[in-house]
Amino acid sequence: MNKYFFIVLSLLLAHVASGQDLVILHTNDLHSHLNGFSPETEYTPTKNDSDVTKGGFARIAGFIKNQKALYGNKTLVVDAGDFLMGTLFQTIEPISGFQLNLMKIMGYDYIALGNHEFDFGPDKLADIINNNRNNGPIPQLLCSNYAGTKIVDDKKITNLFNCGIIAKYKITEKNGLKIGIFALMGKDADKSIASYYGLKWEKQKKVAKATSKYLKKVEKVDLVILLSHSGIEKNKKGEWGGEDIEYAKAAPCIDIIISGHTHTRINRIIHSGNAAIVQTGSYGMNVGKLMITMSRGNPEVKYELIEMNDNITTDASIQEKIDNKIPEIERNILAETKVKFNTPIAETTFDLVIDESHPQQSNLGPFVADAIYYYLNKKCNTPVDITLVASGIIRNNIKKGKSGAQNINDIFNVMPLGSGNDSIPGSPLGKIYVTAHEFKKVLELILSVAPKQPNYYLYYSGIKIQYNPDKGLFRKISSIKIGDSTKGYKTLDTCKRNKQLVGIAANKYLISFMGRIRKMSFGLVKVVPKDKNGKPIQGENFLIDTNPDRKGLQEAKEWLSMYYYINSFSDNNGNGIPEIPAIYKKKKNPLIVVKKD
Repeated sequence: MNKYFFIVLSLLLAHVASGQDLVILHTNDLHSHLNGFSPETEYTPTKNDSDVTKGGFARIAGFIKNQKALYGNKTLVVDAGDFLMGTLFQTIEPISGFQLNLMKIMGYDYIALGNHEFDFGPDKLADIINNNRNNGPIPQLLCSNYAGTKIVDDKKITNLFNCGIIAKYKITEKNGLKIGIFALMGKDADKSIASYYGLKWEKQKKVAKATSKYLKKVEKVDLVILLSHSGIEKNKKGEWGGEDIEYAKAAPCIDIIISGHTHTRINRIIHSGNAAIVQTGSYGMNVGKLMITMSRGNPEVKYELIEMNDNITTDASIQEKIDNKIPEIERNILAETKVKFNTPIAETTFDLVIDESHPQQSNLGPFVADAIYYYLNKKCNTPVDITLVASGIIRNNIKKGKSGAQNINDIFNVMPLGSGNDSIPGSPLGKIYVTAHEFKKVLELILSVAPKQPNYYLYYSGIKIQYNPDKGLFRKISSIKIGDSTKGYKTLDTCKRNKQLVGIAANKYLISFMGRIRKMSFGLVKVVPKDKNGKPIQGENFLIDTNPDRKGLQEAKEWLSMYYYINSFSDNNGNGIPEIPAIYKKKKNPLIVVKKD
């Protein structure tokens, strides 16, 4: 009876498969999340034990293998960019190159470049790509609107375009269908790339319209697919909007838009112009499946979003390749901490989360700000008055899971972005001084901007602020106090004649934002970052050296501040693992709303 059932099931599946002309499997914003999470300590890809983690390349690979067995040559596998930057696995890419090779083995055909591929700069990206090529085949990379750079040397990446490793577009054939594929870097994605690289991009709508028209009218493709690292989001009215919606309207020859960048989880097809738009969310927690049937030359599209959970049959060989890279991470990246990749380093009895829509409700943001405050004042012996953290650079939550145990990657994943001038990954921390009056102006501006741009919402440590959100620009704040629970707080005199300097620590990107604030505020706010003697800072002299006695600059890193802060916590249950204090269960930012007069 069981044998008969499986024969019938196989015939039914074969019949379903024969009804599709093309099946597109897609991901976006994987951010080097090679293991499932979170917490990563509970990810058991080779066991069917109902673990609660999501994602993981072994699961994605197993799913792709299953679908290719079912649909054969009808299958196309693509990614819409930001495949790098997000976990400790990214840190060895400049050293040896690994992930692109792995994605080729998994079955990926085409990958778009996203903004985070450029986090190390175009020169380093070219090195990463070439490292991978030296180790074996990689998927075809696509980027249609790259136009060079006006600041740094980009000969290496230009050579990759010239030899076709990165292509403007590609034409492929699947199951008799001629398919044209191209990729775009969006306007918002471009703004997320560090300004000191000076990258240039052709206008997205113009490229979308011209490329899709060429593919459809000249090359006579049956289907035009755009891998767009631009995005789609709902507006305040609950309507779908975003760059990809606009591209579809401007370029009627586009049939499918595989979207990325905004980390938007879409359960159904969004239609705009003649295009079907889809996006999976982020971090490989879901894989999208587009089932396309051609009817009189037009595509009929069905869609399914599949969660990569413990029910997915994994590819154990992929997990073995991932596990084999861990000693390299421990040797090259984790030498300072002396911890093992898979060893729990912290416990929590509750989740620490950041809500991108309502960042003021986060308990993770205050935790990170306190960690930096502790790290600099206690561990590095670098006195600071205030630490600042922008919500936009907090990338992952700390989830309790079943056991509450967290490994070093769970902690690193919270703030994995950025790089400095040393071999340790992550954004370096810096310290500047501004007058109390300047600081109040900055806070006033941030409090006005944050409701409209949540990524600019700031978390603080060493400070208490009273403000009225209903008041106008530069009139919101009624009181600023600096200090901490140990030393107490004192009110800051923010009048213009007071020349008292306030020491502020943040990552180098946020500090560089301080220097640009006059331009961004159209001249309303002028801030001059200074050293402790009140002299304007030149270059990157604001970066903190954790060991001035050693040659060179030993950069302080955001993510390491969390590691050392956690190490200061008590082990309450005697198992040798520090526990995150219960005070953070409900801790909020030290912003006290004063009732309207």
